[in-house]
Amino acid sequence: MDINISSSEALSEAVIKKLNQTKTGFFSTFLWYRNFVDTVIKKDSGNYGFLIAESNGKEHVVFPFMLTILKNGCRQLRSLTNYYSPLYQLVYDKSVDFDGVTLSVFFDELKRGTLHWDIMELQPLDQEGASFLSLQLQKAKIFHVSFFCFGNWYLEINNRSFDEYFAGLSSKVRNTVNRKTKQFEKLQGAEVVIVTEKKDLDAAISAYERVYASSWKQDEPYPDFIPGLIKIAEEIGSLRLGIAYLNNVAIAVQLWIVADNTAYIYKLAYDENYKQYGAGTMLTTKLMKHVIDYDKVEVVDYLCGDDPYKKDWMSHRRERWGILAFNTSSLRGVWEMAKEMSKVFLKKVAFFKKISLFFDNIF
Repeated sequence: MDINISSSEALSEAVIKKLNQTKTGFFSTFLWYRNFVDTVIKKDSGNYGFLIAESNGKEHVVFPFMLTILKNGCRQLRSLTNYYSPLYQLVYDKSVDFDGVTLSVFFDELKRGTLHWDIMELQPLDQEGASFLSLQLQKAKIFHVSFFCFGNWYLEINNRSFDEYFAGLSSKVRNTVNRKTKQFEKLQGAEVVIVTEKKDLDAAISAYERVYASSWKQDEPYPDFIPGLIKIAEEIGSLRLGIAYLNNVAIAVQLWIVADNTAYIYKLAYDENYKQYGAGTMLTTKLMKHVIDYDKVEVVDYLCGDDPYKKDWMSHRRERWGILAFNTSSLRGVWEMAKEMSKVFLKKVAFFKKISLFFDNIF
């Protein structure tokens, strides 16, 4: 197996096709990574690339990565992700490599590769993917630990219409939605639009940025990322950008992305000066109706976080996890592994001390 490194600009058509295969998912597509690299990584002058494992002229594994030097001098190989990334995966052909042989060989080769990494961090992963990668790392004799990233609330539509879905929500949510919707629709100059096409794009991006700047949220550290994401979503027909206007002033925005038979709720914000109108709740309802009745999605996904309001709208929760691995071919990697093992040991000692104290208090 040969492992090569490529930039996003130099990726072959075969690798781009592999990234764009339907089962890969929106957040692993070439367009996603191109925007991420152009608006985030290059701004930081980051060291990134795509590790490509090949044999017999065929690409078997694609590993989008970053390589950073931590403050303590440790060389960290990590997934090409940050807080903008709700999901990550190594891209490989699961139908061919269903038992993970190719992937475990890839990890074994990676230990002695030219990147000279000490630790490797992959996140955020779905639980099934994390378990599978953990097994392949174990086969490659790479010590690793798993860690929790965040909760993920989502809704399974199960062939329901919006009205059927809405009827199943709690009476508290239904009453709030009906009250806020009527309140907003009575206002003079009230309007809701859902932008999906290029002709409306520049004005929509300006509206999004104006609302976000007037919201409770911190300024975007990479201000070009979201406009770039909006543009690529429109390019592939996935954009659902909801905007609530009052007298031609945008007061609430929600960025949804429809892909993979799923409506991803990616970003939302409202102008705090108009908070009393509850435009965010009303906008969620309008978009939910659009993606269920018009787009016919199978799932609505709130992506990152356990915010209390999410379970009012969603039906299920799952978790995203990460993996921290240690390269024992590197002295620094061995040292980092030893530190991690000592943390695990001390946690166990602390746990047994609590148990002992508990029984001492009983007896």
